[in-house]
Amino acid sequence: MRTGHFTDTAARDRFRALYDDAVAGLGPTSSRDITTTHGVVRVLTCDGPPGIPFVLLPGAGSPGVGWAPNVPALRRLATVHLVDPLGGPGASTQDVPVRSVGDQVRWLRGVLDALGPCHLVGTSMGGRLAFEVARRSPAGIRTLTLLDPALTFTRIPAGTVAASLGALPGAPSWLRRRFVARVGGDADVVDDPVARLIEAGLSGYASAVPHPSLPSVRDVAAVEVRTLVLLGGRSTMLDPVRARGRAALLPRGTVEVWPDAGHALPGEFPERVAERLWSLVAAS
Repeated sequence: MRTGHFTDTAARDRFRALYDDAVAGLGPTSSRDITTTHGVVRVLTCDGPPGIPFVLLPGAGSPGVGWAPNVPALRRLATVHLVDPLGGPGASTQDVPVRSVGDQVRWLRGVLDALGPCHLVGTSMGGRLAFEVARRSPAGIRTLTLLDPALTFTRIPAGTVAASLGALPGAPSWLRRRFVARVGGDADVVDDPVARLIEAGLSGYASAVPHPSLPSVRDVAAVEVRTLVLLGGRSTMLDPVRARGRAALLPRGTVEVWPDAGHALPGEFPERVAERLWSLVAAS
C-alpha cells in the first residue's frame, strides 16, 4: 500500500499556499512536528487559558486548520491543538503505509502521548478515528466529543457514497465542488477559505488511509470515556435517528440531534459547539 502524496508539484504548491493563508488567519499559532510510528505529524497550537487542552481531529480530506471557524470560541476556553492526519493533505509527512485502523490508532496514540492529557474532539471521519482510539487506547483522554461522526453509528448513505466520486483526484471540478458542498453545508468553494483548501486537497492529493468498518454494538459499549455526540438532523453522512439509537449504547454518553444542523455542524454553530464542549469538560 502506498503513502499519501500530492499528485504533482503544482498541486502541492497550490495547496501549501492556501494552507499558509488559512494558518495565518488563525491568529497567534505555533507548530510542532511529532514523530510517530508511521510518519511525522504536524500539530498547530493555538494557546488559550491554562488547563487541559482540546485536541481536534478533522474530517477526511481536511488538515487541522479546517477547524478554523471553531478556534476563536474554543481558545477562549483552553489551548487548542489542531492535528494534520497522516495519509491526508496537510503538513504531516507519512513515511510508512497505514494499512489498518489499528495503524491509525498507533500513530495517533504517539501524538496524544506527546501532547499529554486532553479533551479529544473529532468530526466526520476524524470522529471515527477519535472513537477508535478512545475504545482501544484511552489513556489520557479526559473527554471525547464526536461531531456528526461518519461511519461510527450508521453507514454512510448511498447518495453520499455516490457523490464521493468527486473526492477522487482527477474528478471534474464541478463534481468535486458538488461533493464539497454536499458534505460542507453548501460552503462556497470560491469564497470560503476552508472550503477552498479542502477542494485543493481533494483535487491534488492522493490520500492513503484505510476504510474502516462500522463498529459493532459491542464496540460502542466498550467506550468508557465520558462522551458527547452531536448529530446533524440534516446530515448527509448519517441517519440521525439510527445514529442516536446506536450512540445511546455508550456507557457514559450524552447524545443530541440538532435538527437545524447539517454534516458541517462544527462550522455552522461554532459558539454553540464550544458551549456544549465546555459543559462536558465542566462535568468531567
